[in-house]
Amino acid sequence: MAIRSHLFCFLITLLAGTLNAQSATIQSPDEFLTYKLGSRFTPHHLLVDYFKYVDGVSDRIQLVEYGETYELRPLIAAIISSPANMKRIEDIRQNNLRRTGMLAGDTKDENIAIVYLSYTVHGNEAAGAESSMAVLYDLLKAGSPYAKWLENTVVIIDPTLNPDGYNRYSQWSNSVSAGPNNPNPTTREHNEPWPGGRSNHYYFDLNRDWAWQSQQESRDRIAFYLQWMPHVHADIHEMGSEAPYYFAPAAQPYHSTVTKWQADFQIQIGKNNAAHFDKEGWRYFSKERFDLFYPSYGDTYPTFAGAIGMTYEQGGGGSANRAVMLQNGDTLTLFDRIAHHQEASLSTIEVSSLNAAALVKEFGLYFKNSIADPPGAYNSYVISAHTNPGRVEDFLRLLRLQGIRYGIAAQDFKGLKGLSYLTGDQGTYAAQKGDIIVPASQPRAVLTQVLFETEGNLVDSITYDITAWCLPMAYGLDAFATEVQLAYDPALVTPTQKLSATERPYAYAMQWGSMPATKALTNMMLKGVVARYATSPFRVDGKDYPAGTILLMRADNRKHSDFDAVVKEVANSSVVPFTPIRTGFVESGKDFGSYDYELVRRPKVLALAGEGVRSLNLGEIWHFFEEELKYPIDLIEAGEIGTVALESYNVIVLTEGYYSISESTMEKINDWVSAGGRLVAIGSAINKLSGKDGFEIESKGTPEPDTSEKEPPVHHPEPYAGSDRRSMSDDIPGSIFQTTLDTTHPLCFGLGETYWTLKSTTSNYKWLEEGGNAIYLDDSPRYYGFVGYKALEKTKNTLIAGQEQIGGGSVVYFVDNPMFRSFWNSGKVLFSNALFF
Repeated sequence: MAIRSHLFCFLITLLAGTLNAQSATIQSPDEFLTYKLGSRFTPHHLLVDYFKYVDGVSDRIQLVEYGETYELRPLIAAIISSPANMKRIEDIRQNNLRRTGMLAGDTKDENIAIVYLSYTVHGNEAAGAESSMAVLYDLLKAGSPYAKWLENTVVIIDPTLNPDGYNRYSQWSNSVSAGPNNPNPTTREHNEPWPGGRSNHYYFDLNRDWAWQSQQESRDRIAFYLQWMPHVHADIHEMGSEAPYYFAPAAQPYHSTVTKWQADFQIQIGKNNAAHFDKEGWRYFSKERFDLFYPSYGDTYPTFAGAIGMTYEQGGGGSANRAVMLQNGDTLTLFDRIAHHQEASLSTIEVSSLNAAALVKEFGLYFKNSIADPPGAYNSYVISAHTNPGRVEDFLRLLRLQGIRYGIAAQDFKGLKGLSYLTGDQGTYAAQKGDIIVPASQPRAVLTQVLFETEGNLVDSITYDITAWCLPMAYGLDAFATEVQLAYDPALVTPTQKLSATERPYAYAMQWGSMPATKALTNMMLKGVVARYATSPFRVDGKDYPAGTILLMRADNRKHSDFDAVVKEVANSSVVPFTPIRTGFVESGKDFGSYDYELVRRPKVLALAGEGVRSLNLGEIWHFFEEELKYPIDLIEAGEIGTVALESYNVIVLTEGYYSISESTMEKINDWVSAGGRLVAIGSAINKLSGKDGFEIESKGTPEPDTSEKEPPVHHPEPYAGSDRRSMSDDIPGSIFQTTLDTTHPLCFGLGETYWTLKSTTSNYKWLEEGGNAIYLDDSPRYYGFVGYKALEKTKNTLIAGQEQIGGGSVVYFVDNPMFRSFWNSGKVLFSNALFF
């Protein structure tokens, strides 16, 4: 057993005694749990105990603990196959990796399919986790009719991808509904309290984090996934109670990199599922709603890793609890939901086993083609060595997490035609020796193409999620793509620096503009160091420094006995450039005693939580402070802000949501701002200030009608059936817009000359009349992804990020959420500017 030992497992082993493991009788979940599976929700620790128990009495399972949640719950997966396969399971795993090219060596000729079943990534879609125990038992019980499938199939069962959310939900459900089922949907047991069990500890939707890996659970899971690279992956969910069961094939749009084989086998799996559901008379649907486009889902991410990636959805979810009355008069029970997931899971294993040879063959061809003929228009992606090293290091870290290969240019290359990610322009560019090269030709070619593309080819404007996510734009990289396949050295050393242990300069300058820089700054501030920032460029000691440069001056820290030691310790452990400066007398700009070098604010931050707050946005803020910066933040219930002593804080973050703020509390906040506070309003929170006394921000609303003469349009009545599609003309589901920056504004410090914003809202606000328009859209913004033509018109000449001075303080407006899913990295720099400057 790979999982660490526990007294419970030890006792089970003793009880097993001299029983032959292969023939031992395995208790069913009902027997083990002492209640009928489906009569209540199983606490996470008991779910884990059942998997441990089965691991202790069967030689057809290996239980692994591949990670841990923020609340210290184990992330486990059961690897299941025939006894013969389990004896050589590591050889099977490595042979499959060699088939992908991710592990060197020759591939053995064997046709063993690998099927990965993921349950309950959304914690309150809990029927999946419950059904995982039933599927485990069905596969391994004595006399199982499914045992023959395991002769040529390895099944991986991950019972819950989100233990913290699942435990939050199951604990709540059992606390309010331990007695007889009450199917009345209006009762307490069908209405989860805030924030619900869907998300993880930091309120992140883990099903949208596969590619970005902002969360600990995602990083641990993807590391485990890449060790196995399964051929089939089913991501098992729930949705609204009235919906029938959903399974593959997926809806359009498919991403252009999805192969014909992947699409065809989805149909084959769907037909097999349908045959099983037909026998039971269960309702189901396919080819609707759930597409294969956005790369960070549990169906698309495996698809871009060569698997047959699928979403399965059962009607139910958190509001269904153990039983709920449906509109047709029937009652949907947890027993029903478990049975449906159980049948779909077994059907998926069945069809995979029956087609194991074809799966293995096509899987191998997928990676052979990825290396020999990668998809997409470009063969090399080049990141300039002059790009902010903090941004580069964050970006390369993500590539390493994805298993994407890169290196450094072995020589100079000139006259390369391609696309600039800074400007969005097609042109001719040069790569210099030492630049970073990401080759398209590699085992992870498809994912590389998907993450680097500015936009995918949308065959249908109705999509389930955002339509553009280009990572070089998200990270603000000086990078370009070219059709030329460039030579590179796979070795890459992270730049390091060593400040002299004995030197005592006049000041230290730290480059701003990356998350590592923000982390370094907060680290030093927590250790008592006082910092300033340059409000305008300067030149000293023969070197130019931009506005936003962080200055750590000896004069400000003369009472700090360990000033030099702290700065050098932080600098020497970071990729962020620190430069000793020997004098405060500059060659151009202002001398260091000037008022142009302002103190960096030491943030004392308050953010709103609780009922009415959009938990996802709060989670982004909470995670940013606690996990990324390791910096304190106080969270209070939104309804309690009127009772808080605001003078204890100098930054208040108004998170998105539908909570209300009373007039008296708004006056209190306005007085606090006037006294020097910094109010940061994100997304929909701006609506709480727009049009209110004391705040200039104003919604732009509907554009003025065009009064120029036009030929009268011919109107044709439109069918009701097309209403969803027509509504897309007013929508921006998630697109990348090129903005205009006022580079002199502190909100733009460290961003460079270009900032791309991820816009996922149609909210629009006028430019601020008194100035402070740091980032905005002009009348012809360039964009990538889908934008409805009516929505596009409304974006013209609107604010993206601005600052309004009110007395001694100010309000910062972020129309687009800069913290979106914690992957828009340059947005984190923008948010940091609002905190510190």
